[in-house]
Amino acid sequence: MDISKCAVMVIAYAGDSKSASMEAIEAARKGNFDKADALLKKSSESLLKAHEVHTNLLVDEAREGKIEISMILVHASNHFSIAENTRELAEQFVNIYKEVKGGL
Repeated sequence: MDISKCAVMVIAYAGDSKSASMEAIEAARKGNFDKADALLKKSSESLLKAHEVHTNLLVDEAREGKIEISMILVHASNHFSIAENTRELAEQFVNIYKEVKGGL
């Protein structure tokens, strides 16, 4: 697959993941824990898709010995990392809201 297409796919999936994570925090803040949990699941699913595309790029690099680095690829890796961190933090925020609001 074309590197630029892969990068765009990673950006899109990572963006979906980050958005769902942020929505999960907001849902938990409002006490809607079922929705928050569903959004965390959605975030994880999108993150998994981004991870699969990202891993395929790494495998291609390992096979071919080198991969063309572009700004969009760097941008995609950055989005992926941010989405991973946001997902982890969102889970913690949701758990804190559950504790504070008695939802556990």
